[in-house]
Amino acid sequence: MIADQAAADGARSVDTYTPTAAHDMCKPTGERWIEPLIAPAPAAPAHPNAQGQQTMAATVEHAVRCAAHRR
Repeated sequence: MIADQAAADGARSVDTYTPTAAHDMCKPTGERWIEPLIAPAPAAPAHPNAQGQQTMAATVEHAVRCAAHRR
């Protein structure tokens, strides 16, 4: 849905889910890149931790570099 909407608006989306899929919130600390829901919820439940953020940033950076290289 996100990719379709981006394309409809003339933009390109970057899949940041796939690179983090094996590191979901059900994995133990140190293996997970997405923090689990905790009640009462902290300020950012179910959000990427530092490793998740770094992985998603690297994925986006790679996509940008590849797109620039194609030009």
